[in-house]
Amino acid sequence: MASKRSRLLFEVLHSYGLSETEVDIAGELKKEKVWLLQNKKTGERCVLKRLNEDKTPFPILLHSKLYETGFHVPKMIRTKTKQLYVQRKNHYYYLMEYVPSSGGKPSFQQRIEWLARFHKDSLFDDWIDPHPPSFPEPTDILKAHREKTADLQKQAEAVNNGTALSHIMKQMAQLAAKSYALLEKSDLAGFCREAAKRKAICHGDYNSNNLLLAENNNVMMIDFDRAYYGLPLDDFRFLLVSLTRNPKNNVVKRLRSLFEIYFSICPLYASYQSVYLADAMFPHVFYSEIIGQGTRKRATGSQPPLDLLIRLAEQERKKFAFLSDLSKSEGSRT
Repeated sequence: MASKRSRLLFEVLHSYGLSETEVDIAGELKKEKVWLLQNKKTGERCVLKRLNEDKTPFPILLHSKLYETGFHVPKMIRTKTKQLYVQRKNHYYYLMEYVPSSGGKPSFQQRIEWLARFHKDSLFDDWIDPHPPSFPEPTDILKAHREKTADLQKQAEAVNNGTALSHIMKQMAQLAAKSYALLEKSDLAGFCREAAKRKAICHGDYNSNNLLLAENNNVMMIDFDRAYYGLPLDDFRFLLVSLTRNPKNNVVKRLRSLFEIYFSICPLYASYQSVYLADAMFPHVFYSEIIGQGTRKRATGSQPPLDLLIRLAEQERKKFAFLSDLSKSEGSRT
């Protein structure tokens, strides 16, 4: 007997003209969220996704608009009545083509390139969401940055003086304070106005799993479930952290590529590089290890290993030094 879940899924698929005799649910790619379907006769596959009930159709509409403009996203399949999605029990379901993976991963340069392309190509004249959002104000960004700086300062003060950890913590707190000072001096207000004027959209979850290298070596971006109108700096920061998290990676090489590739493809915000640089100078990875995971660490009664913190701090110092030099060179050009 079919489960309640599978009955609901086939009820949705009937809206696409598909029945149990034609397709199989070949697998669940994400629990109760993404399913792989396969045509019993042709073997062709497609993907059925469900948006959580607290979402709006915005991610689906964005995906569709990106496909229409030629951006590299999987093709969406419309219902028999030409709709983009089916609504059932406060959830949105939508169907798209399955993109076979080549088995490889996009390079970090490709990840930078396609984030820049997304920020450039996801600017539309009209609002996708029927309720235009309010963009962050400079005061909101500075407040969040100031609070994170204060968190690091508090952690530094809580460590016994004279220890290796105390020295590292003080250094990281100093880097955070310098980053905040530079962000205050940058044209943050102009950047916020520009992003709002352009109706900028953030992917919201731009991790390595959401950029696919297909069998034909085409790059495909997926999973816009967390997309929102906001500052492209959010995605940029997310990618920066991802690219520099591993102390084994060459942080200078990756940062140089990040700024060069991103702004060459998406020059729309090039005049606000000072904002990006100031934000990037904050010790994000170190902060995440010390503060972001603090709750879990305390719950288990353990702390991050000192050798890990030493490596991360060294990575943060290298990052800050490179970005400081880059900031000076950019300043001399303007």
